[in-house]
Amino acid sequence: MDGVPVSVSDAVTEPVELPPVSVGSKTVVVREPSTEVVIEPPLEPPIEPSLELDIAFEEELRSPITSSDGPAASGTYEVGALGSAEPRGRRKRHSAGVHQSLAGVAVRQDTGAHEIVSETTPAPAPAAAPRRTPRKTRTYASVGAPPREPTSSLEALSQGRPRSATGMWDTSKTGFYKPLPATARIVHLWEELGLRVGQRIAEAVNDDHVYLLMMAVLVGVASGATAGVLLLWIAWTVEAFPAVGKAFPSFGWIYLVLAPALGGLMVGGLRTVARRYFGDIPEGIPAVIEAVGQQGQLEGRSGAVLGIGTGLTIASGGSVGHEGPTVAIGATVGSVVARFFGLRMRRQTTMVGAGCAAGLASAFNAPLAGVIFTVEVVFKRSVGGNVGTMSVFTPLIVAAVAGTFTSYAIFGERSELIAPGEVAGDHLLVEMIFFLALAVVAGLLSPLMSRVILWIGDLFERMKRLPQWVRPGLGGLGVGILGVVLFTQLLGPGRGIVFDALNSELVWQVALGLALLKILATALTIGSGGMGGVFMPSLVIGACVGTVVHALAALVLGDGVSQPAAYALVGMGAYLGATLRAPLTPIVMIFELTGDYGLILPLMFACILSAFVAGRVEKDTLFDLTLRRRGSSRVLDTGDDIGVMQRGHVGDLMVPPDHMLRMSSSFEELQRAALVEDTPTLYLLDDHERVAGVIDSRALAARVLRGEIDHEASAGELATNERPTLLVPDDTLAGAMLAFSRSGRDVLPVVDADRQLLGLLERTVLMTHYSEHVLEQRDAELALHSGAGLDHEVNLGMGVTLERVVVGRNWAGRTLIELDLRGQVNVQVLEWRRDDQLLAIDPKQPLREGDVLALAGNRDDLLAARWVG
Repeated sequence: MDGVPVSVSDAVTEPVELPPVSVGSKTVVVREPSTEVVIEPPLEPPIEPSLELDIAFEEELRSPITSSDGPAASGTYEVGALGSAEPRGRRKRHSAGVHQSLAGVAVRQDTGAHEIVSETTPAPAPAAAPRRTPRKTRTYASVGAPPREPTSSLEALSQGRPRSATGMWDTSKTGFYKPLPATARIVHLWEELGLRVGQRIAEAVNDDHVYLLMMAVLVGVASGATAGVLLLWIAWTVEAFPAVGKAFPSFGWIYLVLAPALGGLMVGGLRTVARRYFGDIPEGIPAVIEAVGQQGQLEGRSGAVLGIGTGLTIASGGSVGHEGPTVAIGATVGSVVARFFGLRMRRQTTMVGAGCAAGLASAFNAPLAGVIFTVEVVFKRSVGGNVGTMSVFTPLIVAAVAGTFTSYAIFGERSELIAPGEVAGDHLLVEMIFFLALAVVAGLLSPLMSRVILWIGDLFERMKRLPQWVRPGLGGLGVGILGVVLFTQLLGPGRGIVFDALNSELVWQVALGLALLKILATALTIGSGGMGGVFMPSLVIGACVGTVVHALAALVLGDGVSQPAAYALVGMGAYLGATLRAPLTPIVMIFELTGDYGLILPLMFACILSAFVAGRVEKDTLFDLTLRRRGSSRVLDTGDDIGVMQRGHVGDLMVPPDHMLRMSSSFEELQRAALVEDTPTLYLLDDHERVAGVIDSRALAARVLRGEIDHEASAGELATNERPTLLVPDDTLAGAMLAFSRSGRDVLPVVDADRQLLGLLERTVLMTHYSEHVLEQRDAELALHSGAGLDHEVNLGMGVTLERVVVGRNWAGRTLIELDLRGQVNVQVLEWRRDDQLLAIDPKQPLREGDVLALAGNRDDLLAARWVG
């Protein structure tokens, strides 16, 4: 066929010509699987090939768009006007059948659509169309065939693969291509640069563990520097707000009331603008916990918005602290760094944890506390890997140390808590009853604060007529009134209160009032929409409670009681432990900050008891309750993988045997059983119904082909020398997983105490149970551009890993027989789901793009499986 090729890519196989499509006087022919497009008759002059080419036909189209098979279906088609009067992104709608003017054909290599125009809402064509003056228009048509896979990420970038993060359209759904804006192109180039740099560093290091530690150092330094920027921003805003008040001295106390309201309005405006341009941005430690449960994805803009909003809230008098946002921003830094260098999903989660540890370490100059907090709070429900392994725990330590050194380099030696020397008394054991009472009070007050914060948040949410950007201002106004009418110490984080408590300058009557009112002030600030954390308010409330209990101890015991600072420190640890439901974090943090070993015993008892009491009063922490309000309860309800499998028993999943061979069975019986059974493993029974031998049918078949088998031999003579691995009904499913891993068998016998056979347990049944009870609660599935996308891996022990993959274009349309995953890469398909429906694993059934497969194998084989086909 004569014609001018408009855009030609390498043809993979012999072209298959699709039915030609007529557009006016021109005919467009698409040849597959290449993206060669031929237009007849040829255009003059010839047009050079390009990635995207608009061919303008400035002639009137008198008939609807048709193909050689008949007229196009009636519907609404998107048509864009030619010329500069209308931007490229805008489209006008015309009904099929109406006289239209042909504009051109846009060729995109990365679309698998073959339609000439994108059909949207069907609409009947009018019986007759009025004659209208012809004008020049441009019709954008999406033609082409599925391209060959790019040989490099740079080639994939040049093809403009759509990504939701950049706002590109999915051409396979719309039929149109929206050009990337300049900023998105820069983002793509930046990501490509990071991936290449990461690959070069990994190749130079040639050690995955060392490379991970290098990334942890980078995350720690970056998190420490970001924490320094946040503190400098807060310091500047703290100076700016009083400066405004001094400029209007006549306002006096009125300014103290209005300052928190003004800061709240600014934060509300910031949140509204961020939501308008970036969508709903999760913030704070709850967002970090959610990200860890969903593959460690945190956007950098969320950290920037949180940092700006926290500075405005604190400077204007909001009752929040900067420590929580510092942790969240550190986690964001870890996520951004991990994605920039192209780390795998599990490593991204590790870097998020490293950022958390570095953030808290930078905030308090307490590296060990940062590590413990990350493990105890952020990774508490982590299901992507074992936190206790050195591959996860070591990067946390390295990042925390790097963050502390960076913070020290910026601000020098500093501490949020400075205790006045030795504070423990001579009768510490006698005072233990008061410390325990302090822990009980802290354990009761902490859930109260969580409930008040959520109650006030719900109250503001019910104010539908009140704009969202006004709500933080209203909450700030309430805080300002509390501060002016009752205690000005309620304004701001409350470090002055902690300082007074540690230096015995806080009387118990004021401390009692401050403890209760600080809960209300914090609830008004956070519940109305202010930005900040609850770390410092928790320490303030704990110090106040400790001061009150010290007054009671002094009244009962008289002289010789410990200093008020001792009770304040223990109270701070107890209240923070109750708030986090994490007793180790405050124990380590306060010990790091004070260095007073004399308080370690009451501190440990108080933190553990307060966390226990708070857990009995309210199961969920404030972070958990916040996530449930956001609809992210799946992150909290995933449970522990090992616990899920330890609660089940082998007897629950075993099935009775249909037919069992005996040691005396003939070779012919053995052959028939091998052909009937789905598993290559056959077990033999003796005369007492006990499992006595095992036969590998695949190995037996190989011996038959080599002529090594005596057909007169019995099954017992052909059995392997392997000692069968036996299970009992009371074995846990976790133990059965380990047994399967060690034996390498697809089915194991279940016996009683006398080794008599009761049933069989199949590996596929066990894995399906695990998938339904664990993996189905995780919806973070990553679709890659290759044959299949890998979800985060679940380590089953002994090198066996379970993965869920999303079928991509390479696998779509192919059967499991054609892929032969087990034969090529030793990977077993355990489950097949389509649109949330469980399908029977039919090796002859073609896969569809978007299907979800559960695969089992070692990690290297699973990675290699992506490139099969």
